[in-house]
Amino acid sequence: MKAIRVGLLAAAIVIAAVAPAVADAPTYNKSDNVTHVANFAYDGGGELASSGRYLFSSEANAIGGDQRGTAPKDGGLHIYDTKTMKEVAFLHCAGTDNDVEVITPRYVAMSFTQNACAPSAGEGIMIVDVKNIKKPRVVSALNTGAGHTMKPFPGGKYLFMAGGNLAGTADRAGTTIVDVRNPLKPKIATNVKTVMDCHDVSFSVTEATGALGFCAGAVGSGEVQIWDVTDPLDPVVLSRIVNPAIQYSHYAIANDDGTLLAIDDEAFAAHDCNSGQSPSGRVWIYDITNPQLPLVQGSFAPPRGGNPSYANIGTFPGWVGSWCLSHGLDWHPKKDAVAVTWFTGGVSVIDTTDPTQPTEAAFFQAEDSATYSTLWHKGYLWTNDHMRGVDALKIKGF
Repeated sequence: MKAIRVGLLAAAIVIAAVAPAVADAPTYNKSDNVTHVANFAYDGGGELASSGRYLFSSEANAIGGDQRGTAPKDGGLHIYDTKTMKEVAFLHCAGTDNDVEVITPRYVAMSFTQNACAPSAGEGIMIVDVKNIKKPRVVSALNTGAGHTMKPFPGGKYLFMAGGNLAGTADRAGTTIVDVRNPLKPKIATNVKTVMDCHDVSFSVTEATGALGFCAGAVGSGEVQIWDVTDPLDPVVLSRIVNPAIQYSHYAIANDDGTLLAIDDEAFAAHDCNSGQSPSGRVWIYDITNPQLPLVQGSFAPPRGGNPSYANIGTFPGWVGSWCLSHGLDWHPKKDAVAVTWFTGGVSVIDTTDPTQPTEAAFFQAEDSATYSTLWHKGYLWTNDHMRGVDALKIKGF
C-alpha cells in the first residue's frame, strides 16, 4: 500500500506542543477557511469518482507532471473510506489515463489508452467489480476505439466514451456509446458523430431543462455543443456555444439545477500565471436556462501558479510543470459555487452567486501542486494531483 500522510488539526496542536516543526513538511498556500485534512501520496493522480462512503481515484503511469507513460509500471485504482480516512484497496493496473467512473454501487469503469490489466482491449474500458471493496477485480473489458475520458449516462445503462483529441478525425470525431446494462459483457451500442471530437461529455437531467448533454473539445473556436439526450442513443444538437476567447474547450458541466454551465479553457498554447487577468485559461459561466440560447455571464482567470523557469507563462512544452490553466470542474451540490483545479495553481472554489462577477471564495495550493481533478463528496472537497495524489479539504461555509 502506498504511503499515506494524514494531517488532523487536533493532532497537529498536540504535536506542536511537544516537538519542533519538521523542516521538510509540505507548505500550503491557502485561504483561512480551508483546513487540510488528509493526503494520500502517489504520483500520477488523475480523475475522481465516488459512491456512498467510498472515493475512487485513478493513478496513471506518469511521474508527477511529466508526460504520460514515463512510469510504465505504475497506475491503477485507489479506493478510500471517507469515514475512516484510510485507503482500503489498490488495484494495480499499469496504464495511461485510467479515468474512473461509477456505473452502479457494485461496478466501476476505467477508461484508458492502454492498460496492463486489459491488453486485449487496446484503447477502451474495463469494468471493475467492487462488491468486496477490499478486493476489487476486473470482470470485463472492451475496445471502444477511444478511451481518454468517459461519463456514465444517468441510470447506469450507458457509458459515453470520448477520445480527447485536439481535433477529431473522420473516424474518431464524436463519442462512442457503450451499453453496460450487463457489466460482464459491455458492448458498443452506437457511435455518434459530432464534427469535433469530444474531449469530455457530461449530463444534466432536471425537470426544468429536461435531459441535456454537453460535448466540449474544440480548438480555437471554443465550441461546446449542447445536446438533447432524451433518447441517449440519439443525441440531438440543440445549440453551439462558440467563444473564440477559449483556446481549447476542455470540459463543460452544469450546476445542480441545470441553470448554469461552467466551461474550462485548457489553454495549453499559452496563458498568464502572473496577473490573475489572463485572457486565456479561464473558467466561463453561461446561463443555460434556455439551452437553445446559452448566454455568457462572466469568467474567472487563473489566480496563481506557474513555474519561474517558464517566466510564469504556461506553455505546451512545459506541460503541467508550467500550467496554471483551468482543468477540473465540479459544482457544489447545494451552493452556487464551482470548484476548479489549475494544475500548479492548486484548486479554487469560485462563488457564482452573481454569475456575471464570479469571485474566489476559497483556495488551496501546495508547494508541489499539479492538481488535475476535484470532487465534492461527504462534506469535503477532494482533489487528485499528478505530483501529490489525493488531498481532502474541509472548507468552512461549504
